[in-house]
Amino acid sequence: MRLELTPLVERLRSLAKRGDVATIREELEDIHEVDLADALERMTVEEGLEVFRKLEPVDAAFILTELTQETQRLYSEELSDEVLAYYLDILPMDDALGLRESIGEDRFEVLLNMIPQPDAQEIRRSLRYPEDSVGRVMTEGFFKVNPDQSIASVLADIRLASEDKYESVYDLYVLDEGEHLLGVFSLRRAVRARPDLTARELMNDEIVTARASDPAETVARDLARYGFRALPVVDDRGRMVGVLTGDDAQYLIGQADTVDVLKLGAVGGDADSYLSLNPLQLYRRRVVWLLGLFVAETLTGTVMRHYAQAAELNPLTFFIPLIIGAGGNTGSQATTTITRAIAVGDVKTSDLMAVLKRELPTSVMLGLTLGAIGYFRAIFWTESASLIPYVVGLSLPLVTIWATCIGGILPILAKRLRFDPAVMSAPFISTFVDATGLIIYFEVALRILGRNAFG
Repeated sequence: MRLELTPLVERLRSLAKRGDVATIREELEDIHEVDLADALERMTVEEGLEVFRKLEPVDAAFILTELTQETQRLYSEELSDEVLAYYLDILPMDDALGLRESIGEDRFEVLLNMIPQPDAQEIRRSLRYPEDSVGRVMTEGFFKVNPDQSIASVLADIRLASEDKYESVYDLYVLDEGEHLLGVFSLRRAVRARPDLTARELMNDEIVTARASDPAETVARDLARYGFRALPVVDDRGRMVGVLTGDDAQYLIGQADTVDVLKLGAVGGDADSYLSLNPLQLYRRRVVWLLGLFVAETLTGTVMRHYAQAAELNPLTFFIPLIIGAGGNTGSQATTTITRAIAVGDVKTSDLMAVLKRELPTSVMLGLTLGAIGYFRAIFWTESASLIPYVVGLSLPLVTIWATCIGGILPILAKRLRFDPAVMSAPFISTFVDATGLIIYFEVALRILGRNAFG
């Protein structure tokens, strides 16, 4: 069962103030590293490090891998090379490699020179594969057996192997002397088989494999499609070099699905936890897409301006597509982000104020950006003495702030009322914000231009 994060955050803050190593380790030993990482994301870096530095080193290493990339970077800057090198040494290869971008390539190379050579070579081997390939996320810790080895000998080897030698032992892979994969059989089948049988007699030689250079997401979806616990990975020569495990595949699919959902809502960036992002990061993820959509809306406005002039309509109508487009798009961005965060458990109904603290400043930055562009666009579309550019330049920030805050709040309110937050989807928000955005636009026009502007 997932922990409530608010009480856990308060508990961590209390422990940070006390600062006693033994107490912190005893209090937190039964809490899963994923929950601890989520709680640390909601604390300041200074508060988090007060707790993080006092954890068991092994626990701290795995918690670091669960933090978002930005938080990993901030923590890594405060940790010594010796500490980080120890983390790289004890972590599985794919987790160690995942820290490379947050640590920085140059420092990462320095750390590789500080850890045992076999571990460093394993990480360097994975770096030869393309980025986003399965070779970057596979593990080399799989159990391989000789085709002529007896099942009794295989089971004896498993019992004698150190606990940390293999990431998982669900399937056993039969390899020839050249490391080519001949077949596979499950541990369950081995336990139930006669001890005198050989691996060759027990194995299944109809094998589904992936190449190390294949896209990681594609391989992860193949693994899920066939229902495997792990998928063997081979190099270009057909030699087995690793396996993609089920938990890594699940993580890859989850990340990819989140990114796809965010793109549908015109939001860029990685699938980081929402509450780990500050307003500036949220702004950067949204503004590029928003500007592209804003430019597209100006084309609609150009068409309307052409026909409105021919029909001698009020110049205020030229900018209606910009106003309702900006509101609908910013509202959709917010509601898509929050709905997805609720779905994956990053945001709960108790986080309403935390969401507002992020969405409000984000909306102000987005609104000022769109307002400035809209103001100068209106100058080219209206007469030199017109006050309409001021109407557009002020209306756009107000509509953007309104739409973003509403888009962030409504999914949480829906969850509180036990409705599906997906009900507050982009079409619903767009429809609602279109109407209210026009009210804001015309009210601003009324106050700047007066009633005669509508005559």
